[in-house]
Amino acid sequence: MVSQVERDEVHSVMKVPSRAFSALVLITFLCMFNQTFVVPSIKEIVIDRFDASTTEASLFVSVEMVAYIIFAIVWGTVSDRSGRRKDLIVIGLLGSSGLYFAMSLADSLAMLLALRFAQGAFTVMAWSLVMTMALDITDKKEYGASMGVLGTGLALGLGLGSPIGGIAGDYGALVPLYVASATYLATALLAVVLISDLPTTRTRGSLRRALSRAAEDRRIVAPYIFSFAERFSSGYFVILLPLYMAHEFDAAPSERGMFMGAFLLAFAFLQYPFGKLSDKHGRRWMLVGGGAAYACLFGVLGTLDEASLLVAMIACGALAAMLFPASVAVLADLCSRQERATLMGGFNALGSLGFAIAPIMAAVLAEEFGYAESFLSGGGVIVLCVLCAVPFLRKTTVGPKGEECVPTPAERNL
Repeated sequence: MVSQVERDEVHSVMKVPSRAFSALVLITFLCMFNQTFVVPSIKEIVIDRFDASTTEASLFVSVEMVAYIIFAIVWGTVSDRSGRRKDLIVIGLLGSSGLYFAMSLADSLAMLLALRFAQGAFTVMAWSLVMTMALDITDKKEYGASMGVLGTGLALGLGLGSPIGGIAGDYGALVPLYVASATYLATALLAVVLISDLPTTRTRGSLRRALSRAAEDRRIVAPYIFSFAERFSSGYFVILLPLYMAHEFDAAPSERGMFMGAFLLAFAFLQYPFGKLSDKHGRRWMLVGGGAAYACLFGVLGTLDEASLLVAMIACGALAAMLFPASVAVLADLCSRQERATLMGGFNALGSLGFAIAPIMAAVLAEEFGYAESFLSGGGVIVLCVLCAVPFLRKTTVGPKGEECVPTPAERNL
């Protein structure tokens, strides 16, 4: 039986103007733009600046992800308990702006990595809660399509940030850091003007309650695994592809950025169509089939010549586009608003764990065995993730409290 509170929540969602969702997509785009903007210049920012090794350079990516892992659930819990989304988003954006600028002043590798960790803590506060707010104002029947739109903004930001950041890197090693700082400051001002908290976001959510919910309904494990796999592959690309191209093809930062952009732009433009398909025809086939094909292609990237690599990157982006909207939509299908920010924090934390592990694994394997072997190992990890997720994608009619209930149309998509 649907309670009056639930009816009011649905009514409030339906009344939300599309411009509110568009504002969240824009903020997501700008956050993700910054995430890859400095990536093509990691060699210049870290290795050349501090005479660091490839493995040490990978820490520049990994320490940010460690901060994501630690703080994603923390900020989600704070948001659920306080009912505040907007204030935390603005604080996260302003903190990120200041810390990117501070990184340009670092006088040692240790100081750079410490500032990078702090920046990660503020950044995940912003974009994880933006994703949660997007679910707050989305109708349940359109989770897949809406997350596809959000994913398009996310992937376009990632895709455009890399090639534009590569061009900026050609002008100087610290230029990407300055631009990232200014972009986060502008994004904070946009958040102040364009978004507002919904009254219905004030809940009694807690970390303990959300973890209990995940234990009671193990289907939540599936989107968490796919979040890990998708972000793991992104972490691999972020560190290994630019280094692979620099060492094997003597590619400049702008060319490295172009190849990253080929993957990410294909990933962006297919988000909405695949999200829409997942609403209509189900999510499981998309996650399993798309994930398996993606893993196989990923594994052979280190054996390709430069021309073939560009084509393969576009194909990888198309296959990866199946994973993000479907996995977020599965999580949205299964969680209530009272625990949404915390469970979304868990989703992003697992993804960040994958992103944190991947650069170190990629760099170590590349140094010890070679680039081909490193890419092959990364593809093997993705295959393993898909196989582990399959048992958790089964259908069930058991509700969160153990009572028998009729699945919603969205739940039948599982």
